[in-house]
Amino acid sequence: MTASLASRLREQKVAVAFSSGFFGFYHHAGVLRALLEHDIRPVHVCGTSAGAIVAALYGAGLDGQEICDALLEIKRKDFWDFQFPFTKKGFGWLAGERLGAALARLLPTHSFETCRVPVVMGVYRVRDGRSIHLGKGSLILGVRASCAVPYLFQPVQIDNEIYWDGGFQEKTPLGHLVNDREVETVLVSHMPPREHRNGKPPKEGLFSNISFLADTPPEERRERDRVAVRFLREQGKTVHVLSPERIWLGPFSLDKAQDAMDFGYERAKEALATTDDTLPGSDELS
Repeated sequence: MTASLASRLREQKVAVAFSSGFFGFYHHAGVLRALLEHDIRPVHVCGTSAGAIVAALYGAGLDGQEICDALLEIKRKDFWDFQFPFTKKGFGWLAGERLGAALARLLPTHSFETCRVPVVMGVYRVRDGRSIHLGKGSLILGVRASCAVPYLFQPVQIDNEIYWDGGFQEKTPLGHLVNDREVETVLVSHMPPREHRNGKPPKEGLFSNISFLADTPPEERRERDRVAVRFLREQGKTVHVLSPERIWLGPFSLDKAQDAMDFGYERAKEALATTDDTLPGSDELS
């Protein structure tokens, strides 16, 4: 009899990669909670945008339920700091300082170097339009940069570079794992595209459809992930992609946060119990 996915993952050195996805950190937190309850403890975590938040919380020392509890503490006032949108760094309606303060309160450690496992997060470097994978320095600034949705948040300066949300160009930071000899298996918690929401076209509006802001079309961003998954497999690594439907929410529907978290948790538990590699939404990056 074929072993369950959970049983196989427990025998491997697993990296977990969390994709970008507007307010998808609740879903990712549920997925991670399920993994940890099955004694699957990542040796490496990485994420972009919403995924960077969950990666940072785990890397800094919080476990499954602690991460869920921490995220449920966050209210709109913890990141909703409107300001005059034009600054030397660039345009953005939200300063991001309140998000930084919330992260400082929630994260047990504030630098990449003191995390319990390697943590990497995807950002978009404004100077040359490149996707960059950050893995050193200030954990708080890294998360803020990775979450700085273009034109909504102020871009973030780290050293002498200006960064925006990594999901602007690349959904999941996978490329750096290709040559990582410490990682045998990669589990990708992948946010389904917004155009797949409930099988219906996305509603128009600033917070329900921000794809018009990105300079990289959604299909091209997914293709980047597909190429990275192919390279990982060519290097002999096993890759599992979990991309089920999710509960969609935004800054004005945080009352659904617990539901979104529970949904991610239940879908991940179902996936871990399966005895084959056909996971929900796995064809998304095939």
